[in-house]
Amino acid sequence: MNFGITIVIALYLLVTGLIVLWLRRRVKSDTDYLLAGRKLGAGLIAVMLLAINFGGAFVLGTSQDAYSVGFAAIGFAIGICVGLVFLAIFVAKPIRGKPFVTVADFLEKRFASSRVRVLASAFSILALTGILAGQVGAAASSLTALGLSNTWGAIVGTALIILFTVIAGMWGVAITDAIQFVVIVGGLVLVMFIAVSEAGGMTAIAAAYEGTEIDQPFNPLNQGWSFFLGAALPVIVHKLVGQDVMQRVFSAKSAKSAALGAGIAGLLTAAFAVVPAIAGMAARAIFPDLDPDVGVVPALINEVLPVWAAGILIAAIISAVLSTADALLLAAVSNISNDFLSRMRRFREDSRLQLVWSRGLTVGLGGIALFFSLLAPGIIQVLTMAFTMYGSSIFVSFMLGLFTRFGGEKASIASIAFGAVTALLGLTGIISTGPVPLIVVAVGISLAAYTLTAFIFREWGMRKIDDKTEEIRSAG
Repeated sequence: MNFGITIVIALYLLVTGLIVLWLRRRVKSDTDYLLAGRKLGAGLIAVMLLAINFGGAFVLGTSQDAYSVGFAAIGFAIGICVGLVFLAIFVAKPIRGKPFVTVADFLEKRFASSRVRVLASAFSILALTGILAGQVGAAASSLTALGLSNTWGAIVGTALIILFTVIAGMWGVAITDAIQFVVIVGGLVLVMFIAVSEAGGMTAIAAAYEGTEIDQPFNPLNQGWSFFLGAALPVIVHKLVGQDVMQRVFSAKSAKSAALGAGIAGLLTAAFAVVPAIAGMAARAIFPDLDPDVGVVPALINEVLPVWAAGILIAAIISAVLSTADALLLAAVSNISNDFLSRMRRFREDSRLQLVWSRGLTVGLGGIALFFSLLAPGIIQVLTMAFTMYGSSIFVSFMLGLFTRFGGEKASIASIAFGAVTALLGLTGIISTGPVPLIVVAVGISLAAYTLTAFIFREWGMRKIDDKTEEIRSAG
């Protein structure tokens, strides 16, 4: 364990912890804990969306994939960019114009069905826990540079995630994300330049791929459209319907703030995506025979970076992990609290009980994510699997429910079921979709199920949620 690096990390965590403790006084209710009182402006919304998407799993996963396939690794980031821009243009304003807490909350109002709400919330919790497991894996990978084993790194990382989230909830997320994002971007840009210099420049990096299957390492499509879309499409779908993203939209002080923040975050994500990719490609030139179990970032930390730069990089990764993971935890807690526990009268009427339960659920879900992370096959793989399952099941019901009067409860349930089953069969290898990305096939089958069921049961001309409906007024 490098003592100098440990000191840098300890000081960073101490400062962050003190900020979170100071923000604790703002958390007086479950709404404060989960949505920061719905008082966040466009700037904070943009920073929070950037922080959650530019997370530890994204940083480590992109750099690791770039080591193998070059710029094709940025497909995941491009998916984030496109998804957030679409969110800003089409979804943020209409959905934030209503006092929803979760995506499942909206679906129940639109389809007049508690069963749709339960199904949607269950899939959301599953996806969020899977994505959180990817963040725990990222934390474990970065903490190995301090001498911890992968298992102990995961345990320590999970403890930090839970602690920072429990103390201040969404208020802690909102304010610390701004600080953490500066550390993330600054640290990674610094490391990228050091790694490129150590590798001998861009020409040397390109030469490192000669004699391999990667003929054009700086071409994002060097693995073909199927590879690129397979990484990008699940993320695009998720950014339009994911609870972790929507919770930031619901936390905005207005629909305009939500849309503007999402648009800014989407465009900046594309700009920052090249940073971890170039760092990973530089590592290919520096370590041509790197053991996959070691990882690109730990190798750079241990072999290339000076102590001060290594400390900044680990702090940046921990920042990214904390920013993303606490958001995921709060999103999953929102689903359980708002979509399940709120059905109990005592829970609805006792604001103190709601806050206690939310904090308890934060601890429990963090532990479950730790367990999943130790079984995970890889960081980006875990994220893609979680995105695919959730997007395949919810996307059609959400989009058609938001923008049309076509389809009711039966159509929505059929859509969710067929989309989820198709995704599960594809992810487990029972069926193959060939060169067509699984998410395309699953969403297509989900859409067909929705349409056919709606026609069979004559579910057209159904109610559309708008600002004037009684359902929305009563929900507030």
